[in-house]
Amino acid sequence: MEMQKKKILIIDDYAPLLEEISSFLNYEGAKIYTANDGAEGVQMAIQVIPDLIICDIEMPKMDGYEVFKALEKIPSTSCIPFIFLTARAQPLDFRKGLLLGVDDYLTKPIDLDELILTVLKRLEKNDRYKKANEEIYQTIINNPLAGFYIYHSGKFAFTNQKFEEIVGYNKNELNNMELKDIILGDTKNIINQICQCLKGIHNTVRLKVSVLDKEKKVKFIDTYGKSIEIEANKSIIGSIVSIGDEKKATKGEYQSGAPEIDEIIERLIALSKEETVDEIINIQQLIAFDQETLTEKIKNKVNITKREKEILELICKGMTNNEIAEKLFISNRTVDNHRAKLLEKTETRNTAELVTFVIINKLVDVTK
Repeated sequence: MEMQKKKILIIDDYAPLLEEISSFLNYEGAKIYTANDGAEGVQMAIQVIPDLIICDIEMPKMDGYEVFKALEKIPSTSCIPFIFLTARAQPLDFRKGLLLGVDDYLTKPIDLDELILTVLKRLEKNDRYKKANEEIYQTIINNPLAGFYIYHSGKFAFTNQKFEEIVGYNKNELNNMELKDIILGDTKNIINQICQCLKGIHNTVRLKVSVLDKEKKVKFIDTYGKSIEIEANKSIIGSIVSIGDEKKATKGEYQSGAPEIDEIIERLIALSKEETVDEIINIQQLIAFDQETLTEKIKNKVNITKREKEILELICKGMTNNEIAEKLFISNRTVDNHRAKLLEKTETRNTAELVTFVIINKLVDVTK
């Protein structure tokens, strides 16, 4: 893999080293951005959204740990591969960074051969992960059971075929209309809730609404959306399912055909921060289950011990093996053994599929 056209941000307050690394990586074909302190580095990262960040730990204004924590909280920068550059070589220093979730370390004085190998490795892994996420994304948006949409700037940036089938309009038609033109009932309140989610005032929005389709027929839908940023645009990503009729809509008695898809979307957003590219979810198979008939059978079949349940709850919260081991006062090896046993019991292939299986079948309460 080459670095051609890859954007790399280097943050270091020591000018000679900053210049040396910049020149070397620029020669390899990367587009280099630099910052002389942590605060400037955070601003630069938000501005350019680099493919990789190399950051010194000891700096004025904001040290490397603070930079990493700040960028982790911003959706557009939270998944960027992050390499610490440090003169510290003590195990505790490495442990602190790894517990935060940093991808790698380079120690001073810099070995340029090691630098190039580390950067290439992280860029390659990130490219593979982006491809894996794209496969997950495509699997969800092509789901024949639920409508999927991305909404921002008063427009539907994306709608899948099922969405258009449910509402009776294609994307071009929807984008030439206002929401109030198709939503029935308390339109002002409904649109206000959507706008609050779009602005990030509320993280999610869940509504049962009636809409008027192209044929002037009333349809009842359950819609779920989550506020996210896509390329710095405030957006809502979510799904809709057809309820069927007003009576069922009022009582909440309906079968969506896509159980817990709202929780799956939330979990996928969280799982996008996972390091392991192999954790690709076969969503199409999982959400096609006949949920009503299988859930109880699965609960009875999957006999989970008290300790396994504790570990499973923490896995579903996105905790790493290290974090689980520290919280439960057990070894990493013990966590690994329990994780392997849970995969075997649930007949799932990886952690991401395990989490989705747990959500769908309500094996543990992931809302705690």
